[in-house]
Amino acid sequence: MSETCVCAVTGASGYVGSILAAGLRQHFPVVAMVRHAKLNSDLQWSLQSRVDLAPVLRELGVKVLVHAAWDMRASARLEVEETCVKGSLRLFEMAARAGVERIVFISTISAFEGCRSVYGQTKLAVERGLSAHSVPYVILRPGLVFGPDPGGVLGGIRHQVQRSRLLPIIGRGRTPQYLLDQETLASTVCRAAHGEFDHLQATPITLAHPKPWPFRELVKSIAVEERRKVTLVPLPPPILYMAIRTAESLGLQLPFRSDSIVSFVHYDRKPDFRILDTAGISPLPYQIEHSTTS
Repeated sequence: MSETCVCAVTGASGYVGSILAAGLRQHFPVVAMVRHAKLNSDLQWSLQSRVDLAPVLRELGVKVLVHAAWDMRASARLEVEETCVKGSLRLFEMAARAGVERIVFISTISAFEGCRSVYGQTKLAVERGLSAHSVPYVILRPGLVFGPDPGGVLGGIRHQVQRSRLLPIIGRGRTPQYLLDQETLASTVCRAAHGEFDHLQATPITLAHPKPWPFRELVKSIAVEERRKVTLVPLPPPILYMAIRTAESLGLQLPFRSDSIVSFVHYDRKPDFRILDTAGISPLPYQIEHSTTS
Protein backbone atom coordinates (compact mmCIF):
# COMPACT_ATOMS: atom_id res chain seq x y z
CA MET A 1 0.00 0.00 0.00
CA SER A 2 1.30 3.44 -0.91
CA GLU A 3 2.14 5.91 1.86
CA THR A 4 -0.62 8.26 0.73
CA CYS A 5 -3.82 6.24 0.58
CA VAL A 6 -6.93 7.88 -0.80
CA CYS A 7 -10.20 5.92 -0.50
CA ALA A 8 -13.05 6.28 -2.95
CA VAL A 9 -16.49 5.26 -1.66
CA THR A 10 -19.35 4.62 -4.05
CA GLY A 11 -22.86 5.28 -2.79
CA ALA A 12 -21.42 7.60 -0.15
CA SER A 13 -24.67 9.56 0.10
CA GLY A 14 -26.69 6.44 0.98
CA TYR A 15 -27.27 4.96 4.41
CA VAL A 16 -24.49 2.36 4.45
CA GLY A 17 -22.17 4.38 2.22
CA SER A 18 -22.38 7.42 4.47
CA ILE A 19 -21.46 5.29 7.50
CA LEU A 20 -18.45 3.94 5.65
CA ALA A 21 -17.32 7.32 4.36
CA ALA A 22 -17.52 8.84 7.86
CA GLY A 23 -15.55 5.97 9.36
CA LEU A 24 -12.88 6.00 6.66
CA ARG A 25 -12.40 9.77 6.96
CA GLN A 26 -10.94 9.20 10.41
CA HIS A 27 -8.04 7.37 8.76
CA PHE A 28 -7.86 8.33 5.08
CA PRO A 29 -8.66 11.11 2.64
CA VAL A 30 -12.00 10.09 1.12
CA VAL A 31 -13.49 10.75 -2.31
CA ALA A 32 -17.27 10.36 -2.29
CA MET A 33 -18.54 8.87 -5.56
CA VAL A 34 -22.19 9.91 -5.72
CA ARG A 35 -24.99 10.26 -8.23
CA HIS A 36 -25.40 13.98 -7.51
CA ALA A 37 -22.24 15.81 -6.47
CA LYS A 38 -22.88 18.42 -3.77
CA LEU A 39 -19.35 19.22 -2.66
CA ASN A 40 -16.34 20.16 -4.75
CA SER A 41 -14.60 17.07 -3.42
CA ASP A 42 -17.41 14.76 -4.63
CA LEU A 43 -16.98 12.72 -7.78
CA GLN A 44 -20.16 12.39 -9.83
CA TRP A 45 -20.76 8.78 -10.81
CA SER A 46 -23.56 6.25 -11.04
CA LEU A 47 -23.91 2.58 -11.93
CA GLN A 48 -25.42 3.67 -15.25
CA SER A 49 -22.49 5.95 -16.10
CA ARG A 50 -20.39 5.17 -19.17
CA VAL A 51 -17.78 7.88 -18.49
CA ASP A 52 -14.25 6.54 -18.12
CA LEU A 53 -13.14 7.66 -14.67
CA ALA A 54 -9.81 5.80 -14.67
CA PRO A 55 -7.78 8.97 -15.41
CA VAL A 56 -9.63 10.89 -12.68
CA LEU A 57 -9.15 8.14 -10.09
CA ARG A 58 -5.45 8.00 -10.95
CA GLU A 59 -5.09 11.77 -10.73
CA LEU A 60 -6.81 11.80 -7.33
CA GLY A 61 -4.44 9.14 -6.08
CA VAL A 62 -7.19 6.64 -5.21
CA LYS A 63 -5.62 3.44 -3.87
CA VAL A 64 -8.65 1.83 -2.19
CA LEU A 65 -12.09 1.53 -3.73
CA VAL A 66 -15.00 0.74 -1.38
CA HIS A 67 -17.97 -0.21 -3.53
CA ALA A 68 -21.24 0.19 -1.62
CA ALA A 69 -23.53 1.60 -4.34
CA TRP A 70 -26.52 -0.42 -5.54
CA ASP A 71 -29.67 0.66 -7.35
CA MET A 72 -32.39 -0.43 -4.92
CA ARG A 73 -35.06 1.00 -7.21
CA ALA A 74 -34.40 -1.68 -9.82
CA SER A 75 -36.51 -4.81 -9.33
CA ALA A 76 -36.58 -6.77 -12.60
CA ARG A 77 -33.62 -9.09 -13.09
CA LEU A 78 -32.66 -7.64 -16.47
CA GLU A 79 -32.70 -4.11 -15.06
CA VAL A 80 -30.53 -5.10 -12.08
CA GLU A 81 -28.08 -6.92 -14.34
CA GLU A 82 -27.84 -3.97 -16.74
CA THR A 83 -27.32 -1.36 -14.02
CA CYS A 84 -25.86 -2.93 -10.89
CA VAL A 85 -23.90 -5.87 -12.26
CA LYS A 86 -22.53 -4.37 -15.46
CA GLY A 87 -22.03 -0.99 -13.78
CA SER A 88 -20.02 -2.62 -10.98
CA LEU A 89 -17.87 -4.58 -13.42
CA ARG A 90 -17.14 -1.42 -15.43
CA LEU A 91 -16.13 0.27 -12.19
CA PHE A 92 -13.72 -2.54 -11.26
CA GLU A 93 -12.14 -2.41 -14.70
CA MET A 94 -11.60 1.35 -14.40
CA ALA A 95 -10.18 0.92 -10.92
CA ALA A 96 -7.65 -1.63 -12.16
CA ARG A 97 -6.50 0.71 -14.95
CA ALA A 98 -6.30 3.61 -12.48
CA GLY A 99 -3.81 1.77 -10.28
CA VAL A 100 -6.20 1.07 -7.39
CA GLU A 101 -4.45 -1.34 -5.03
CA ARG A 102 -7.43 -2.80 -3.17
CA ILE A 103 -11.18 -3.17 -3.65
CA VAL A 104 -13.64 -3.67 -0.79
CA PHE A 105 -17.02 -4.84 -2.06
CA ILE A 106 -20.08 -4.47 0.16
CA SER A 107 -22.20 -7.48 -0.76
CA THR A 108 -25.06 -8.84 1.37
CA ILE A 109 -25.87 -11.71 3.72
CA SER A 110 -28.58 -12.57 1.16
CA ALA A 111 -25.82 -13.64 -1.27
CA PHE A 112 -24.92 -17.30 -0.84
CA GLU A 113 -24.67 -20.39 -3.00
CA GLY A 114 -28.20 -21.46 -3.88
CA CYS A 115 -29.85 -18.12 -3.05
CA ARG A 116 -33.03 -17.43 -5.01
CA SER A 117 -33.54 -13.68 -4.78
CA VAL A 118 -32.47 -11.41 -7.63
CA TYR A 119 -30.68 -9.24 -5.07
CA GLY A 120 -28.59 -12.13 -3.74
CA GLN A 121 -27.88 -13.65 -7.15
CA THR A 122 -26.73 -10.38 -8.71
CA LYS A 123 -24.54 -9.56 -5.73
CA LEU A 124 -22.97 -12.99 -6.20
CA ALA A 125 -22.38 -12.17 -9.86
CA VAL A 126 -20.47 -9.05 -8.87
CA GLU A 127 -18.48 -11.00 -6.27
CA ARG A 128 -17.38 -13.43 -8.99
CA GLY A 129 -16.54 -10.57 -11.33
CA LEU A 130 -13.87 -9.34 -8.94
CA SER A 131 -11.67 -12.32 -9.75
CA ALA A 132 -11.29 -11.11 -13.33
CA HIS A 133 -8.77 -8.49 -12.19
CA SER A 134 -5.41 -8.72 -10.48
CA VAL A 135 -6.40 -6.15 -7.86
CA PRO A 136 -6.60 -7.63 -4.32
CA TYR A 137 -10.14 -7.54 -2.99
CA VAL A 138 -12.22 -8.18 0.12
CA ILE A 139 -15.89 -9.21 0.08
CA LEU A 140 -18.08 -8.29 3.05
CA ARG A 141 -21.61 -9.67 3.40
CA PRO A 142 -23.27 -7.52 6.07
CA GLY A 143 -26.55 -8.30 7.77
CA LEU A 144 -29.20 -5.68 8.57
CA VAL A 145 -27.34 -2.59 9.74
CA PHE A 146 -28.56 -0.85 12.88
CA GLY A 147 -27.55 2.29 14.70
CA PRO A 148 -28.91 5.49 16.26
CA ASP A 149 -30.71 6.55 13.06
CA PRO A 150 -31.21 3.45 10.93
CA GLY A 151 -31.96 3.37 7.25
CA GLY A 152 -32.51 0.47 4.90
CA VAL A 153 -34.83 -2.30 6.11
CA LEU A 154 -34.81 -1.23 9.75
CA GLY A 155 -35.52 2.36 8.78
CA GLY A 156 -38.43 1.15 6.67
CA ILE A 157 -39.83 -0.83 9.59
CA ARG A 158 -39.53 2.17 11.87
CA HIS A 159 -41.44 4.36 9.41
CA GLN A 160 -44.19 1.75 9.16
CA VAL A 161 -44.41 1.54 12.95
CA GLN A 162 -44.68 5.32 13.17
CA ARG A 163 -47.44 5.48 10.56
CA SER A 164 -49.69 2.55 11.42
CA ARG A 165 -50.73 0.32 14.30
CA LEU A 166 -51.55 -2.56 11.95
CA LEU A 167 -48.43 -4.04 10.36
CA PRO A 168 -48.53 -6.88 7.83
CA ILE A 169 -45.74 -9.41 8.31
CA ILE A 170 -44.58 -12.31 6.18
CA GLY A 171 -46.10 -15.53 7.44
CA ARG A 172 -45.65 -16.01 11.17
CA GLY A 173 -42.68 -13.69 11.26
CA ARG A 174 -40.28 -16.31 12.56
CA THR A 175 -37.62 -15.89 9.87
CA PRO A 176 -34.28 -15.18 11.59
CA GLN A 177 -32.70 -11.79 10.99
CA TYR A 178 -28.97 -11.28 11.47
CA LEU A 179 -27.99 -7.78 12.49
CA LEU A 180 -24.84 -5.69 12.33
CA ASP A 181 -24.04 -2.59 14.35
CA GLN A 182 -22.76 0.31 12.29
CA GLU A 183 -19.62 0.71 14.43
CA THR A 184 -18.45 -2.80 13.54
CA LEU A 185 -19.34 -2.21 9.89
CA ALA A 186 -17.25 0.97 9.75
CA SER A 187 -14.28 -0.45 11.67
CA THR A 188 -14.23 -3.64 9.58
CA VAL A 189 -14.16 -1.67 6.34
CA CYS A 190 -11.34 0.49 7.70
CA ARG A 191 -9.37 -2.63 8.56
CA ALA A 192 -10.06 -4.02 5.10
CA ALA A 193 -8.84 -0.76 3.55
CA HIS A 194 -5.61 -1.13 5.55
CA GLY A 195 -5.14 -4.58 4.02
CA GLU A 196 -5.77 -6.66 7.15
CA PHE A 197 -8.03 -9.12 5.33
CA ASP A 198 -6.13 -9.55 2.07
CA HIS A 199 -5.36 -13.15 3.00
CA LEU A 200 -9.11 -13.84 3.06
CA GLN A 201 -9.65 -12.72 -0.53
CA ALA A 202 -11.19 -16.03 -1.62
CA THR A 203 -13.52 -16.15 1.39
CA PRO A 204 -16.44 -13.70 1.73
CA ILE A 205 -16.85 -12.45 5.29
CA THR A 206 -20.40 -12.86 6.62
CA LEU A 207 -20.60 -9.76 8.80
CA ALA A 208 -23.30 -9.84 11.48
CA HIS A 209 -23.87 -10.91 15.05
CA PRO A 210 -24.37 -14.70 15.07
CA LYS A 211 -27.46 -14.52 17.30
CA PRO A 212 -30.54 -14.07 15.09
CA TRP A 213 -33.71 -12.16 15.93
CA PRO A 214 -37.05 -13.54 14.72
CA PHE A 215 -38.55 -10.91 12.45
CA ARG A 216 -41.67 -10.43 14.56
CA GLU A 217 -39.54 -9.82 17.67
CA LEU A 218 -37.46 -7.32 15.75
CA VAL A 219 -40.59 -5.38 14.75
CA LYS A 220 -41.85 -5.49 18.34
CA SER A 221 -38.54 -4.14 19.65
CA ILE A 222 -38.74 -1.17 17.28
CA ALA A 223 -42.35 -0.55 18.37
CA VAL A 224 -41.24 -0.53 22.01
CA GLU A 225 -38.48 1.95 21.20
CA GLU A 226 -40.99 4.14 19.37
CA ARG A 227 -43.48 3.80 22.25
CA ARG A 228 -46.09 2.48 19.84
CA LYS A 229 -48.53 -0.36 20.27
CA VAL A 230 -48.78 -2.36 17.08
CA THR A 231 -50.74 -5.40 15.94
CA LEU A 232 -48.92 -7.77 13.61
CA VAL A 233 -51.06 -9.16 10.80
CA PRO A 234 -49.61 -12.38 9.33
CA LEU A 235 -49.98 -12.67 5.56
CA PRO A 236 -49.09 -15.71 3.45
CA PRO A 237 -45.87 -14.96 1.51
CA PRO A 238 -47.42 -15.66 -1.94
CA ILE A 239 -50.24 -13.16 -1.32
CA LEU A 240 -47.88 -10.48 -0.07
CA TYR A 241 -45.48 -11.11 -2.94
CA MET A 242 -48.20 -10.79 -5.58
CA ALA A 243 -49.58 -7.63 -3.98
CA ILE A 244 -46.18 -5.95 -4.07
CA ARG A 245 -45.46 -7.21 -7.61
CA THR A 246 -48.76 -5.73 -8.76
CA ALA A 247 -47.88 -2.38 -7.18
CA GLU A 248 -44.43 -2.47 -8.80
CA SER A 249 -45.95 -3.18 -12.21
CA LEU A 250 -48.06 -0.04 -11.76
CA GLY A 251 -44.95 2.00 -11.05
CA LEU A 252 -45.73 2.53 -7.37
CA GLN A 253 -42.84 3.10 -4.97
CA LEU A 254 -43.14 0.94 -1.85
CA PRO A 255 -40.90 0.71 1.23
CA PHE A 256 -40.19 -2.95 0.44
CA ARG A 257 -39.66 -4.79 -2.83
CA SER A 258 -41.20 -8.07 -3.94
CA ASP A 259 -37.71 -9.52 -4.22
CA SER A 260 -37.30 -8.89 -0.49
CA ILE A 261 -40.06 -11.44 0.09
CA VAL A 262 -38.00 -13.99 -1.82
CA SER A 263 -34.94 -13.19 0.31
CA PHE A 264 -37.07 -13.43 3.43
CA VAL A 265 -38.54 -16.83 2.61
CA HIS A 266 -35.46 -18.40 1.02
CA TYR A 267 -32.78 -17.30 3.46
CA ASP A 268 -29.44 -18.94 4.23
CA ARG A 269 -30.24 -21.70 6.73
CA LYS A 270 -26.62 -22.05 7.85
CA PRO A 271 -24.69 -18.77 7.61
CA ASP A 272 -21.03 -19.31 8.49
CA PHE A 273 -19.76 -16.92 11.15
CA ARG A 274 -16.60 -18.84 12.04
CA ILE A 275 -14.41 -16.44 10.12
CA LEU A 276 -15.34 -13.61 12.51
CA ASP A 277 -13.21 -15.15 15.26
CA THR A 278 -10.35 -15.78 12.84
CA ALA A 279 -10.48 -12.15 11.69
CA GLY A 280 -10.92 -10.71 15.18
CA ILE A 281 -14.30 -9.17 14.39
CA SER A 282 -16.82 -8.93 17.25
CA PRO A 283 -20.17 -7.43 16.20
CA LEU A 284 -22.28 -5.98 19.00
CA PRO A 285 -25.57 -7.74 19.78
CA TYR A 286 -28.77 -5.99 18.78
CA GLN A 287 -30.62 -4.56 21.76
CA ILE A 288 -33.54 -2.19 22.07
CA GLU A 289 -31.34 0.65 23.24
CA HIS A 290 -29.16 0.11 20.17
CA SER A 291 -31.98 0.26 17.67
CA THR A 292 -34.04 3.32 16.85
CA THR A 293 -34.29 6.55 18.78
CA SER A 294 -37.58 7.64 20.34
